[in-house]
Amino acid sequence: MANINQYDAGRNIVIDRQHRLDKLQEAQKITFANLGAYAVIMTAELIIGYFNNITVLHHDGLNNLTGVCGAAIIITGLKISRRPPDSNHVLGHWQYENIAAFLSATIMFAVSIQILVDGVFAVQRFLAGGSVRPNDWSLGVSITSAIVIAILAKYNSAKGHQLNNQALVASGQDLKSDAWTSFGTFLSIGGAYLGAQWLDGAATIIVGFLILYASITIFRTTIMRLTEGFSPKTIETYSKTINQIPGVLGVQGIEPRWLGDQIVMKVGVYLDADTRVTEAYAIGEKVEHALMEKYDILDADVMAYPVSLKDEPNHVD
Repeated sequence: MANINQYDAGRNIVIDRQHRLDKLQEAQKITFANLGAYAVIMTAELIIGYFNNITVLHHDGLNNLTGVCGAAIIITGLKISRRPPDSNHVLGHWQYENIAAFLSATIMFAVSIQILVDGVFAVQRFLAGGSVRPNDWSLGVSITSAIVIAILAKYNSAKGHQLNNQALVASGQDLKSDAWTSFGTFLSIGGAYLGAQWLDGAATIIVGFLILYASITIFRTTIMRLTEGFSPKTIETYSKTINQIPGVLGVQGIEPRWLGDQIVMKVGVYLDADTRVTEAYAIGEKVEHALMEKYDILDADVMAYPVSLKDEPNHVD
């Protein structure tokens, strides 16, 4: 006979947790693939860009260095997120995933500023008569980088939505930005190859802005989650679902929060003042089960408020 403590609103807690941990592990494996691809491309771009004095290629390599660092940070964050609850983290370590994404965005932001500054210097060198020396190797590595990263971007985005993993979704967005950056690098090198030397500095500045935009996008998502921000429209959707549960007379309030990609929430519902404790408990379980089934939330703490005595809630777990 199964332990009754293993179940919550009809769901097996042990199996559900393992399922979520398996998804984190799969996301971690995909991020390892990102790390390997970034490392190879970065090394080639930095070497060829440095020896051929191609600023835009060199800084695309630096951009991919942020990809290496970001992938390493996300791998670490996903690994820590899989740790079981302890005395200091009673709900688990899921939030480390968002912390990892935030640190990755911080690195991207810092590098984007450096690239923008170097792009300005590259334009000044062009105006002073300087030139770049593109060759077949620089053209080849830039277009290869764009193609490989674009494939990874599409795969990360698809798997991120499939696994409901924000780290992979954000990684897909970052990779997409990097793919466009590498393609722009290819165009600028091709232009310089044909004699348009000014494209090196101009493309470097564009690369800097693309990375800056990607970092700000990730910042917005992770800061929202780390500060427990939530979309009012989503909360309204939850409210409509709860109001459909038999016995619920209204929603007193909903307080959702993020734990990594997992959602937990406190819900207050109005019940008839004559509702028995056992019936109130059953309604609370139905509310939690409906939210789990429809939105795959991690946990909901439901409280019952008698309509004739709203200031003295009875807790329903």
